[in-house]
Amino acid sequence: MSSSKDHPAVQMLRSEIELMMADREALLRVAGAAAKFVEKVNITKLPVSAIPLAEAVASSVNDLPEETLKDALAAIKKR
Repeated sequence: MSSSKDHPAVQMLRSEIELMMADREALLRVAGAAAKFVEKVNITKLPVSAIPLAEAVASSVNDLPEETLKDALAAIKKR
């Protein structure tokens, strides 16, 4: 009988989790960059057409749970 670590379903699950963790790290970097952008941007200097997009980014960043935002900011410091 083979061990559970050799089972194809376990290997597939492990691969999926690794992919999800890599995606999470990439999304945290995006969120961290967006948070820094929101912090630094001067909305009065943006083209009028960009203001709704900047507001959408700011709103999305503000909606993040505090712990996720901390992880996002830490993710961009790693780079």
